[in-house]
Amino acid sequence: MTTTGLIHQAAKATTKLQLLTDDTIGMVLCDTAEALRKATEEILAANRLDLERMEHSNPKYDRLQLTPKRIEDIASDMQHVGTLPSPLGRTLSLTTRPNGMTIRKVSVPFGVIGIIYEARPNVTADVFSLCMKSGNVCLLKGGSDAAHTNRQIVEVIHSVLRAHGVDTAICTLLPSDREATACLLNAVGVV
Repeated sequence: MTTTGLIHQAAKATTKLQLLTDDTIGMVLCDTAEALRKATEEILAANRLDLERMEHSNPKYDRLQLTPKRIEDIASDMQHVGTLPSPLGRTLSLTTRPNGMTIRKVSVPFGVIGIIYEARPNVTADVFSLCMKSGNVCLLKGGSDAAHTNRQIVEVIHSVLRAHGVDTAICTLLPSDREATACLLNAVGVV
């Protein structure tokens, strides 16, 4: 599928995400955290493929490198987000106009959030958990330096989404090329 097609598919998934209860979202996030823990070896193997293509002296090397401890931290953070109260539907302000009309400002999702990031595979999981908890679809555009690792993390996320009957397009990993960046930046009105 083209990058534009992936972006539009993600946009269509917003309505499906908004139908999920906070309990379901919390369960998906906690199950994904556990799935990340169980997939530690697969994630580390993918990460090694990315690390082999980068010089140790590159400043991005340490940011790219995952360890069992870093994966545990990613999973723990996701599990924590899963247990937080929903930010949706909260009254942010309440004003009564002179004519008696009450205006209520309520928190709602943005819809689709696009993130561009380099050599930080932890961002893949962090953005997914924060976006899902806040009712937003995420479009992830990671750098080519972390392509294998990002794909592996997204595959774990997708396996849990499928197990819960949730559309995997709510977490879409775009290709790591410049064309995908241009498409994402030009998706005005969609992202």
